[in-house]
Amino acid sequence: MADSPHIIVLDEENFMEVVVEGSVNHPVLVDFWADWCGPCKSLMPILEKLAIEYNGAFVLAKLDTEAHQGIAQQLGIRSLPTVKLFHQQQLVDEFMGALPETEVRAFLDKHNIVAADGADDEEQAPVNTAVADAMALYEQGQVDTAREQLQAAQAEDPANPEILLALGQICVSMGDLETASTCLGALPDDQKESSAANRLSGTLELAREADTSKTVQTLQQELEAQPDSSDIRYQLAISTALSGDVQSGMDGLLELVKTDPDYNEGAPRKKLLALFNVLGDDPLTGQYRRKLATLLN
Repeated sequence: MADSPHIIVLDEENFMEVVVEGSVNHPVLVDFWADWCGPCKSLMPILEKLAIEYNGAFVLAKLDTEAHQGIAQQLGIRSLPTVKLFHQQQLVDEFMGALPETEVRAFLDKHNIVAADGADDEEQAPVNTAVADAMALYEQGQVDTAREQLQAAQAEDPANPEILLALGQICVSMGDLETASTCLGALPDDQKESSAANRLSGTLELAREADTSKTVQTLQQELEAQPDSSDIRYQLAISTALSGDVQSGMDGLLELVKTDPDYNEGAPRKKLLALFNVLGDDPLTGQYRRKLATLLN
């Protein structure tokens, strides 16, 4: 996270102070996110950049919904990312999804939130706008354009880890696993074991096993017809996880570890470990590690 007094990490202890009481003095933009959420990661640098640029015109408050599920449930968060604007102790507006920077600026303008006078662009913390812009295009469905922009940026800065990881993520979504693997291999040595690199590595491992000829819905229907098929349950678990529902994917793999532990030379257990890499420090990782350990022991 960018180092700025205008960006605050929320938890149960400071939520009332920062969001409710704090909104009396200035608008508070609350970003509800999760580590497994790809769109959250494309929106986050845009919000941080604007919080720094606007220099106190609003406060960006960030809530990890997996770590603080109670607050997210109380506020009715149903999809991620969700961004809510509070002012004068009231919820005044919100938006969902990874909007491009121009639309976030328009959202702020609508509420008369303008950059503070005297903000010096040269002194702002650097933000990789090439990655942010490309990921915004990706979330809008302009996948080919996003890839082209990242490839152009990578040609100018071949070892930039942000660019490599973003390009790898897009390539996995397009089924170009070879290029995604190349992006991982090109990471600087000090970045090869980062949480973002492990996330891409885990996603790539899952994608190599996925049957891309079938949708999640098709696999669900096949499993209903053949509930004892380990092959179908395995493919459904992987496809479900890759679609973004990581928890349901892990539930499917755990079921296989329980009912058919030797399936495909222990592949369900191995893919659970890959999903732990995808989740990183998410609280679900510890929860499902314990479930897996209980089944194995």
